[in-house]
Amino acid sequence: MSRQRKRFLERMKKKLFVVFLIAMLGFVALIIRVAYLEIAKGKNYSEQVLSQKQYESLEIPYERGEIVDRNGNVLATNEKVYNLIIEPKNILSSDKGREATYTALNKFFGIDKETYDSYMQRNDSLYCLVKKEIAYADVQAFREYCDTNAGKDVVGVWFEDQYKRTYPNNSLACHILGYTVSGNVGQGGIEGYYNSYLNGTNGKTYGYLTNDNTVQSVTVPAVDGYTVVSTIDLNIQKIVEDNIKQYMQETGAKKIGVVAMDPDNGEVLAMASSYSYDPNDPMDTSKLRNMTVNVSNPAKRQDTTEEASTEDASTEDGSTEEESSEETSEETSEEDTSEDGSTEEASTEEIPEELEYDFSQMTDAEFKSTLDSFDSTQLYEALNSLWRNFCISDNFEPGSTFKPFTVAGAIEDDVVQDGDTFYCDGYQQIGEDRIYCHNRSGDGMLTVRQALEQSCNDGLMQIAAKEGASTFDKYQELFGIGSYTGIDLYGESVGAKFDADKLNPTELATSSFGQGVNVTMIQMAAGFCSIINGGNYYTPHVAKQILDNDGSIIEAVEPELVRKTISKSTSDLLKSYLAGVVTDGTGKRAAVDGYTIGGKTGTAEKLPRGTGRYILSFIGFSPVEHPQIMVYVVVDEPDVESQSTSGAGALLFHAIMEDLLPYMNVYQSSDETIVPDGNDEPIGSAFDETGDTTGTGDGTEPGSEAGTDTTTETTTEAGTGDGTGNYVDPVTGLDE
Repeated sequence: MSRQRKRFLERMKKKLFVVFLIAMLGFVALIIRVAYLEIAKGKNYSEQVLSQKQYESLEIPYERGEIVDRNGNVLATNEKVYNLIIEPKNILSSDKGREATYTALNKFFGIDKETYDSYMQRNDSLYCLVKKEIAYADVQAFREYCDTNAGKDVVGVWFEDQYKRTYPNNSLACHILGYTVSGNVGQGGIEGYYNSYLNGTNGKTYGYLTNDNTVQSVTVPAVDGYTVVSTIDLNIQKIVEDNIKQYMQETGAKKIGVVAMDPDNGEVLAMASSYSYDPNDPMDTSKLRNMTVNVSNPAKRQDTTEEASTEDASTEDGSTEEESSEETSEETSEEDTSEDGSTEEASTEEIPEELEYDFSQMTDAEFKSTLDSFDSTQLYEALNSLWRNFCISDNFEPGSTFKPFTVAGAIEDDVVQDGDTFYCDGYQQIGEDRIYCHNRSGDGMLTVRQALEQSCNDGLMQIAAKEGASTFDKYQELFGIGSYTGIDLYGESVGAKFDADKLNPTELATSSFGQGVNVTMIQMAAGFCSIINGGNYYTPHVAKQILDNDGSIIEAVEPELVRKTISKSTSDLLKSYLAGVVTDGTGKRAAVDGYTIGGKTGTAEKLPRGTGRYILSFIGFSPVEHPQIMVYVVVDEPDVESQSTSGAGALLFHAIMEDLLPYMNVYQSSDETIVPDGNDEPIGSAFDETGDTTGTGDGTEPGSEAGTDTTTETTTEAGTGDGTGNYVDPVTGLDE
């Protein structure tokens, strides 16, 4: 090796040593610095790092419990849907991603450019809810697109799971089921009453960064709601609703209600009315098309507001306007004075509280125009008329369907016995009041059975007079008249009756045949079931069981025996009487070939009297020997020329039972065909203001069972009111 090369290598070694030494010194300095930071300020820096960690959570929605019928058929369930979420911060990370994402969102979800750009302005956001309740098919199509070359640049889009309440049978049993609003809040029906059972608890997935920079997550699973097994039989419900629809299409009426119950335990098997809505879309105003609704008058609301605002107003000297008015009342006349000194009465035109709209009489254009004119309060009131359950919320006078209660109480207390007779001369003279029977010529001598079969007002008034006010009212209370039944549905009305201290001779007489008493359908149904089941009053109910997700019974809704109303012997006697009503009396149109049927007709004249408007009803059961089904039918103002003689209640009852009894496998007791004679409904009125004797004299049911308007909610006292929910003095129009 040359001397020159040797010197070069030695210099290189020295340089490398120096470089190595410098590098080592740098590492040592760095280690010393890190150690210093860890020892001297480690705690402070650790706290800063921890404070900057991002803790994220994703909510896992629970599934609301199902509602099923007694046989397991689904009445209310859930559909899994998706909420569209976008992340503007990630989308804006590249122009290519922003453009590709917009194209995809526009193509599959209809998001326009203006809407998309408005979300992009939230450039730091990682969560923007863009669209709710997207179907799985649409989500799947979007995901498949993103897996293609055309959609590979789509970023910042994901989907949040959600559940949508659905009703597979649409409007069927809508008033029993109710519906839900945002947040899984049940409204009306089983949805509202059992909301706490049907609702569950949302779960959560927590994601967070640990101290060693690893991502961990903890999931708390959602707890789904319980299933409510209802007492409803889907097929019975459908039979009832189909027959109501057929009657409305072929004949028509203002309103119809039907309740079907198992008389042995208070279970409601079906409950329906002639108006309905789809719980899938409860705000659909088109369902109001054939209804008559009452809504508040905005002018009256404004008038009331103005009165309230000036009530406490003060005059300049500190006195109130009322005081000032009193001070000057002696100096000024209550009448307006004209220029010539004459006086004019101040305008006293009264502003009506409510406005009535009969949508069925409007053209489509008028219907739409009327709805468009409604303010938000009126629109809600109109829809509430649609959501309202007629069978539990509306009051009316029952008419002669009330007579079995009168007779049952009298027999139970041994006031009258089977075979006792009463003479009907066509009326009863109560003090100065003459109250007529339907047959003003008189039915002659009638037994108790015949008085019920022929629906003789005169005979019933004599029976009630023998009972007296105290005994009569005792049985009103035992049968639940004027009381809540306690049914497991919100919105029940209480009705009203004359208490014992207000049952003066006239009130006692009219109450005996169902006039002056206001009831709900569920009240009548529950009380009547006790008459035919041996005297056991059960709380009516629509829920049978509460089940958890494994199908285990969380709670069983057992039949609740509230009290004893009458003895079995009295019950058996009444069943035979009620069977006679169908075979030999006013209810022949209710008969069904081959089956034993018992029941009672009712015809209640609505207020104001003399307008020809009636509520027709029939309450009955089968078989007579051991009742398996009780059906109560109410037809409000059937669309026929003569409502009182139409037999609407009995005819609809017959149609329902003809379909219902074979489905229930109720045994046929005979092949005998009972031919109605057409004389099952009343003509005339107990209270005829003209005093003429227009009774038919043919033994048909009286037309005296006057009733109130059925659109009311509740009433407080019998004997008062104007026909819009309260009671009118039942002696109005008596022949003096």
